[in-house]
Amino acid sequence: MSGYGLGKNSPVILSQSRQNFDALIQRHGQYVRWRTARKCTCVREETGQPDVHCEKCGMSGEIYGYQKFYDETLRLPARDNILELPAENANCEVLKVYDAYGNDFQAVKTGQFVEITSGPRPLNKNEIVELLIRDTVVRRLESAVLERVGNGYYRVPGVETPPSKLEGVYYQAEGDVIAAGRVENSAGETVGVTGYRQNMIQLDPAVPEAGTLTAYGIDFILPFKFVVLSQNLNKDDSLQLQLAKGEAVCTYPYMFNVGFGDVITVLSGTMPGKTLLPHAGDDADDVIFEYFVARIDKLETQAGEYREGVDFILAGTNRIHWTGEKRPEAGAFMSISYQYRPTYRVAKNIPQLRTSEDQRLPRKVILQSFAAFQESRRLNQNG
Repeated sequence: MSGYGLGKNSPVILSQSRQNFDALIQRHGQYVRWRTARKCTCVREETGQPDVHCEKCGMSGEIYGYQKFYDETLRLPARDNILELPAENANCEVLKVYDAYGNDFQAVKTGQFVEITSGPRPLNKNEIVELLIRDTVVRRLESAVLERVGNGYYRVPGVETPPSKLEGVYYQAEGDVIAAGRVENSAGETVGVTGYRQNMIQLDPAVPEAGTLTAYGIDFILPFKFVVLSQNLNKDDSLQLQLAKGEAVCTYPYMFNVGFGDVITVLSGTMPGKTLLPHAGDDADDVIFEYFVARIDKLETQAGEYREGVDFILAGTNRIHWTGEKRPEAGAFMSISYQYRPTYRVAKNIPQLRTSEDQRLPRKVILQSFAAFQESRRLNQNG
């Protein structure tokens, strides 16, 4: 309903429900990778500077992680004292059940249903009650046969978002693998894990390539749906963007705690990049100084051109791993054209009302470009 012509005393109420705002984010949002930032204990209180010898934060003063759970309030009708949870919240923990008058009720959760067992009064038929729940963003894949990428990296299938529903568009965003219980080879022997990057598990490169490797108890986090805009902003957001010298405004659901220093990588699109790098030589990987390279379009030296998938592969988010016999000479400059996923750092939270008509509204932050790659930050490593 349009608000045109409605005065402040109009009896018409414009609904700004959380469901409407969440639907807006789901429809217009982009899949993003969101890493939370916290200060490292090496930061000196008197100067605010990190210890230049700290290996934990890589001298950055910040340690990156994930928000692994969130609290949310649901409003549901009680039918014969039974509440049915939305399918996406079937595995949540119910913290509290209460009515519009603040009365608490005892309840027992079984699967997707919550039964109210006792309370200060009987509930009316189809009466709306509120549930405070705690849900996790970490998902579990019981097992997966790993797909070899190269140089010790193995892709975990099945940790992607559902395909896009838009006609003519096929797109799936990759989740982040953050842990695995164990990895076994075809003989049932345990193989050591050395790290995690994006949807890949990193093993010792010395592990024989022959045979099947299976991972068990895989924990992963799917990308989040946030709205990242740099154009067509409203007047207030545009002013905040200018004052903070930012490059984009990010809108996100209220239950997430995005804060200063957090890092957001847009997965739904790429930007072109170009660079010149000297080849490291021998068996060393060449590193492109971007956090998340999606693909390499062209790589050439004065001696010739090299093809991805034939002469080299892109491994571990930004590493060129040489696989073929055709390689540049050590020190030869390589001209590289590539596509990368833009990465931003949260510069400021936009203060605003978090509720309207008793509904929690999405929140906003100002983003600045974050392109100063440092491997020591461990930003492109999981776990």
